[in-house]
Amino acid sequence: MKTLRKITSSLFCGVLCVTGTLWAFAAPWIPEEPSKDEAALVGFYQGNGESLAVRENAGQLEILYRYQPKDKDFTKSNVFTLVKNYYDNYELREIGPNTDATSTLRFDRDKNGQGISLNMGQKSYPRRFGGENGRPMRITPPKPMEELRKEAEAAQPPSPAYQKTAQLVEITSVVPGIVYDLRYTTANNIFGAPLVQSNHAYLDRSAAQALNRVQQDLKPYGYGLVFWEGYRSWSDFKLATLALGEKHQDMLPKAEEGYAHNTGRSVDVSLVDLASGEEVSMISDFDEPSPAQYAQFAGGTQKQRYLRDLLRQMMTREGFTGSDMEWWHFDWDAGTTYQILNTKEP
Repeated sequence: MKTLRKITSSLFCGVLCVTGTLWAFAAPWIPEEPSKDEAALVGFYQGNGESLAVRENAGQLEILYRYQPKDKDFTKSNVFTLVKNYYDNYELREIGPNTDATSTLRFDRDKNGQGISLNMGQKSYPRRFGGENGRPMRITPPKPMEELRKEAEAAQPPSPAYQKTAQLVEITSVVPGIVYDLRYTTANNIFGAPLVQSNHAYLDRSAAQALNRVQQDLKPYGYGLVFWEGYRSWSDFKLATLALGEKHQDMLPKAEEGYAHNTGRSVDVSLVDLASGEEVSMISDFDEPSPAQYAQFAGGTQKQRYLRDLLRQMMTREGFTGSDMEWWHFDWDAGTTYQILNTKEP
């Protein structure tokens, strides 16, 4: 029993190494949500040529100070703990080899209680919203989507050499209980308009079978999978590249190169809470172009980081390779070249 208690009280990485027989005795450890007041302050703040991220860790707010411009995910940032004096007023203590200083820090909020600026000394750092707080990034296509769609449909897909061809299957036929949130079939995406006209979702059969194993692996934790995107025809991908326009063209590979989602082996997924049936508030939104999109982003809340890492652990354990650029993106059989496909409804 001493061994069991030691295992069940261990942190996340240790819990994942335990076999399924443990669940008959104890539920996995999951971090608690921070208070709503402090969660509303978590985010990015910029000013005076500096970038800060406020995160929650073990019940306390911390500041990540990014002193290296290339530190995209804030993993090399300096970390400062905030000690609360009273409502929205904190004390920041900086201790180092040559430093022992205290600063007073104050947050301002909007009428809805969301943090909108961070003030320290004579400096103010306005909050920069990415996809959170109902302010997702939107790109206005250079032409109407239907006009761009006709251009995409007339284009010829590339045909590079390949080793395998995906056997596409409807996801729900292989992964019972998976929740569809097919963003590109709706206006809830970066384009603010439907990109894909089908309401079905497809993936290579072997990849879908592996995804079903992930679905089962997540159940003891109280979570299931949300399916954002799988196979996308090349012409729909071509449409996306056209809709980005010249200003944002670097957000996707060139159309003549093809795209991992055109092969049927790539998937974008998130988590759903099985008890409530609600999608989990993850560390970023889908396709959010901010530091929070990176798989190792050090910000957010402790629970958000935990759940992002839980998803990655379960996916990689079943054979998927996670993207470092997008925490939600995974590739099946990543070492093999798959055929670029352009069928709409397999």
